[in-house]
Amino acid sequence: MKYIVFIILLLSFSISTSAFSVEIKSVKVYGNERLDINTIYFYAKHPLKGEITKENIDQIIKNLYSTHLFSKVEINIKNNSQLIIKLKENPVVHNVHIKGNKEFSNKDLKDDILQLKALSIFTKAKLQQDIAQLYTLYQSKGKLGVKITYNITEIGNNSIDITININEGVTAKIKTIKFIGNKSFTSHQLKSIIASKETQLFKVFSNSTKYLIDRLMLDQANLYNFYTNNGFINFKIRSVISEVNDDYSSINIIFSLEEGNLYKFGTSTLSIDKHFVGNKDIKSHLQKFIQSQQGDIFNITKINNSVSAITSYLNNQGNLFATVKSEYEIITKENTVNVKYVIYTGNNVYINNINIKNNTRTLDYVIRRQLSISEGDVYNSSIVKTSQQNVLNLGFFEDVNVETQKINDNLIDLNFNLKEKGTGSFDIGAGFSSMTGLVGKISIQERNLLGTGKTFAFKLERSLTNFSSAIDLITPYFLDSNVSLGMGLFYSQQKNQANEQRILPSDTSVFSSSSTGFSTRLSYNITNNIIGALSYSYKYNHIYNVNRNASALIKEQEGKNIDSSVGYSLIYSNIDNMYQPRNGVFVKIEQSLSGIGGTLHYIKTEGFATYLHPILQKINNDIIIKIKSSLGYVFAYNNEQVKIGQRFFIGSNNIRGFSISGIGPRDKTTYDALGGNFYFSLINQVDFPIGLPDNLGIKGSLFIDAATLFGLDYKVQDNYDNSKSLRIAIGFGFSWKSPFGPVRIDFGFPIKQEKFDIKYVPRFSPDTGI
Repeated sequence: MKYIVFIILLLSFSISTSAFSVEIKSVKVYGNERLDINTIYFYAKHPLKGEITKENIDQIIKNLYSTHLFSKVEINIKNNSQLIIKLKENPVVHNVHIKGNKEFSNKDLKDDILQLKALSIFTKAKLQQDIAQLYTLYQSKGKLGVKITYNITEIGNNSIDITININEGVTAKIKTIKFIGNKSFTSHQLKSIIASKETQLFKVFSNSTKYLIDRLMLDQANLYNFYTNNGFINFKIRSVISEVNDDYSSINIIFSLEEGNLYKFGTSTLSIDKHFVGNKDIKSHLQKFIQSQQGDIFNITKINNSVSAITSYLNNQGNLFATVKSEYEIITKENTVNVKYVIYTGNNVYINNINIKNNTRTLDYVIRRQLSISEGDVYNSSIVKTSQQNVLNLGFFEDVNVETQKINDNLIDLNFNLKEKGTGSFDIGAGFSSMTGLVGKISIQERNLLGTGKTFAFKLERSLTNFSSAIDLITPYFLDSNVSLGMGLFYSQQKNQANEQRILPSDTSVFSSSSTGFSTRLSYNITNNIIGALSYSYKYNHIYNVNRNASALIKEQEGKNIDSSVGYSLIYSNIDNMYQPRNGVFVKIEQSLSGIGGTLHYIKTEGFATYLHPILQKINNDIIIKIKSSLGYVFAYNNEQVKIGQRFFIGSNNIRGFSISGIGPRDKTTYDALGGNFYFSLINQVDFPIGLPDNLGIKGSLFIDAATLFGLDYKVQDNYDNSKSLRIAIGFGFSWKSPFGPVRIDFGFPIKQEKFDIKYVPRFSPDTGI
């Protein structure tokens, strides 16, 4: 009977507790110094008046604590009708002082690490988190023996100052690295795999000898990848022990390894889902993408590469959502691993819509004609990438991002998200040249005229002795064809600027000349990388006012002539970016025949080639080698000689360290440059960063140039110097992506030359990239 009474009383107490409820008619809050009553009502997230239960009160307390504004919250009920809330507000941080820090600035620590800042609400949890973050930061920098303490000073009005004292400890250097359990590979081999290095004389300043936790994690990953790529699929790192000396200045690292057995590849098979529609022999075709052979040492990288190759092929065939997974069957007795490539192809994916976005200036059709893919085509990732590069190569956009948007299992939209950039330039400049004196220039260019993709250019240059002007208009896709039409008008004049009493070789002109004419050009993309062009040019040339002391070989050129020529050119290019090239090949061959309707009869042939490629990529991906060569040959027919205006004049543009017409045939008496019928040049250059911020756009260069120019039609050769020898110059330079376009300055120093050549240092020029 007693037990029954006890159970009834217990149930009665439980029912009364769970059913606790009172009607609150008023609320009284104590301890709120900064927060008004309405703010507290808001943070409570529950009505404080009306019916309230014990569960409601518990939840209100949790809600108020969760704001981190209070260090203490108590709620009581008075007279079964009044809710009493007693609060203790957390103090406000007035200031945070950091002392003893040398490795990091106060600004960096306050901005990037600490939660507690001026005017923030203080909690002990935040302070402990900040201290832990500081310890982690210093450990990541290889600091050992770090000690961090803090002081809290009350300054009134429930505000505090926090002072964090940091003893940064010392930077620990790795003294030795040891391996235990390595039977198949020597410790020397394993040391070459990991990023951490032992301190040695020639590595005393190397960052790799610092003891860093993050680097140690990378070391473990490198060891795992190395072993599993060499057949040890059960490889384990049992432990990594770091032995620190008493003053924390050096540390010994010990890797304890368990290699396991060596495994080799067994069979490699393919499994394709039954929904695949395509070539019946697809399995045998995909088999060639598998990089492993039975009996090879097991290598996870080969499997991953095989998966990537199969996936890429299927994507290019329109199976955009194809997935390839590798499954392993480990045969322990034979120490072999059978690999099955399970392929889920899904259905072919077709392009629903191609959307061009953010082209506020460039017209849609200008962009769409660069695309090698259309709505309704099977999706092909390689063609999409080609189209993306084609749009970027227009030079109208800073960025071209292509996104796929799934419509259903068979359809996607392609979204070309563009970021346009300026395509026009208006330049007015002045300068001084030792050859022409004061020079004034005006240049107007628009590479995307009215958003149509047409290029318009106007140039005018005036000096004391020279004047030139040109207008050009290029219309791509002329008459909606794949042919581009270029048309231009030009006029140039050069006045006699020679001193009658010259006694030294000089590049100054000893005659006046003018040239007026027009040109037209049709170009066509034969393939994505090959462009062919046909051209016609008409020039009216006049040579006059020849210096009386000029070479007889120049005096005989005086008079007027008409140069009417047709020509062709072929260009091959796989350069990654024509405006900022880093990788690829550019080759151009051009030939012209003069004599159709004109007074001059000659054939001129020229070839140009440029090769660019990043080298030493493991050190720095911005070290680029550039090899550039060119050659030319001109000869006359119809019993004529090549006129001076049709010969080649080369110098600083082909071999730095020489004047603009610094090499080649030259009159022995007057020192006049006569030009030549054949030339060859070779530029070998390495471009590299020089440690300045990237946004300055300044790089350095080292180069070695070689060139030759020779050959004239004259039977008597005693009155001029002419040598086939190769001139060579070495030097250095700097390139700058200036607001006015890329420019460079070069300092070349001839190491092989002829006595009649003319040197000139330095050389300023635009940087064309190729």
